[in-house]
Amino acid sequence: MDKYIDMHCHILPGVDDGAKDLEDTKEMLKIAYQEGIRVIIATPHHHDRRGKASIERLQRRLREVEELIDEMGIDMEIHLGMEVFFGQDILEELGEGMIATMGGSEYVLLEFSPEDDFAYIQRAVQKVQMKGYGVIIAHVERYMCLLKNIDHIRYLVEMGAYIQVNASSIIGGFTVKRFIKAMMKERLVHFVGTDAHSPNHRSPLMQKAAAYVEKKHGHDYMERIFWKNGNRVLRNENI
Repeated sequence: MDKYIDMHCHILPGVDDGAKDLEDTKEMLKIAYQEGIRVIIATPHHHDRRGKASIERLQRRLREVEELIDEMGIDMEIHLGMEVFFGQDILEELGEGMIATMGGSEYVLLEFSPEDDFAYIQRAVQKVQMKGYGVIIAHVERYMCLLKNIDHIRYLVEMGAYIQVNASSIIGGFTVKRFIKAMMKERLVHFVGTDAHSPNHRSPLMQKAAAYVEKKHGHDYMERIFWKNGNRVLRNENI
């Protein structure tokens, strides 16, 4: 069986709108392991309304989950990141070390509002890049300005941004599925995450999406976006 990295997952207990407690986390870990996920980058929200826990608190929760993984006896790694909602304060918070990068690398997972326009997203990406970070744009299929115009995706990738989509969207509704298929045809998708929030709502499901990508776009590309690129991030290497 292939193994996968979940690049976007709200599995840390009690820090945002994801897992409520360690029991939720345990059930999510069971599902993830059954799905072939062997590495998770936990990406709690850094958002004024959805959760904005300190790095110190997140690290304590991460250690609890590491202990839980040991107790469960499963072969799985978990690393700390954040899903960072862009605002002008983000640049200052990055400089002050208040934001967790992806697994301690120089990559940041950046989120926007679905209604943000392309010029705003483009400027935000550029500002974070100018601070020396690689930008991974979270679940691009949610942003209307990108969903309506694949040229905007091409432009962002040419700028050096990286694209993450949700596994559920790869096999989801017609419009989003068609959009992601078009991106993958041009190899514009770099990462896949479950964006899981609980054992029941947006569970950490990966296998079906990976099988679909392998069938439509080949094993090498599937392996790249479900495993190899994520490992490069954790090693702080170029994608």
